[in-house]
Amino acid sequence: MPAFTQKEYRERNNRLRHQMADCGIDALLVLNESNMNYLTGYEGYSDYVPQLALVCQDEEDPWLILREIDTLNATPTSYLSESRILSYPEKYIGSSERTPWEPISDLVKERAKSSSIGIEMGAKILGMKSYAALANNLDLSKAVDADGMVTTLQRVKSQAELAYIEQAGKIADRALQAGRLEIAVGARECDVAAAVQSALLKGTPEFPGGPCYGAPTMPVGSPATAPHLKWSDATYKMGCQTNFEFGAFRHRYACALARTVFLGEPSARAKHLHRAAVDGFLAEFDAIRPGAKCSDVSHAFKRAFEPYGVRKESRSGYSIGIDWNADLSFQPDDHTVIEPNMTFHVLVGIYEKEDGYIFSETVRVTEKGAKSFSNMPRDILVNY
Repeated sequence: MPAFTQKEYRERNNRLRHQMADCGIDALLVLNESNMNYLTGYEGYSDYVPQLALVCQDEEDPWLILREIDTLNATPTSYLSESRILSYPEKYIGSSERTPWEPISDLVKERAKSSSIGIEMGAKILGMKSYAALANNLDLSKAVDADGMVTTLQRVKSQAELAYIEQAGKIADRALQAGRLEIAVGARECDVAAAVQSALLKGTPEFPGGPCYGAPTMPVGSPATAPHLKWSDATYKMGCQTNFEFGAFRHRYACALARTVFLGEPSARAKHLHRAAVDGFLAEFDAIRPGAKCSDVSHAFKRAFEPYGVRKESRSGYSIGIDWNADLSFQPDDHTVIEPNMTFHVLVGIYEKEDGYIFSETVRVTEKGAKSFSNMPRDILVNY
């Protein structure tokens, strides 16, 4: 069944139509499955084939246009009636002579009343050939790049959304502890990863975990310096460190968490990196409050972190929500004003040739400041 009420989905679509009106858009092609999910509840995990939600300015509910077999995903998960779930035939899949964009464009053309169309141009399913096929049968002379339009609506979370992220936070804490307990001399990296993954899926006795958007990141080394590596075929040796970063999910809402775990006594340099990371994190945490700008949070981090003399060029956090979507960043040039009930992954990742460390938590913005979804200790983590 849908993760939210019909009322909440319709409120989201109503806000979107107001944005469309402001931009002069009569019909919007929503191609990112995360955004399709936000507007309709659709849980397809099917965005390796063409699909979209069509939002029309003068209609209360969107249309879903899907591969025929994927309509069976939409019926139980979206709030839409079956009459608003459309499909194209299976013969268009896996064919070098036919493209699904042809029947899709026909279905759009029947419902879009003008050529004032917005399109999520950056969607991964809309490559150059796909756009050309769509344009071959649909008037895109007045098409507008609508990337970010739906994502902007997702920045401020409802109480129901926050509840899912809070549940995911409890799952993330359990998964980190499960992975840490598996780290020992001779343990296989894959078994540590399996413990994390199992905990993410099992969830808690009160609520299960959802499908994970991406496998856990956990580079292992002495030090571990790579940002996005997974596990390897290797076994653990004394002196290794593991940089855990992953998200737990509830109804596609992500709560991210990252920690570095040492096997054996950390070096003096590793302890220095830990202090730098935690002090930088706490400075960000204290700076996150309604009315502040994302750039203010970035500057607070730099003031606390840079005296440690550690190089870090990557951003120090970003907004988070469905499928780990991020459109705001803690960077000097992001001047977006922070609002209550926004959620951020406050991430201090150090990825240099000689230095590697990671520390993060997902936080909610309250009227008084930031509140973490994690109860993990912030001390340096060491297994002996």
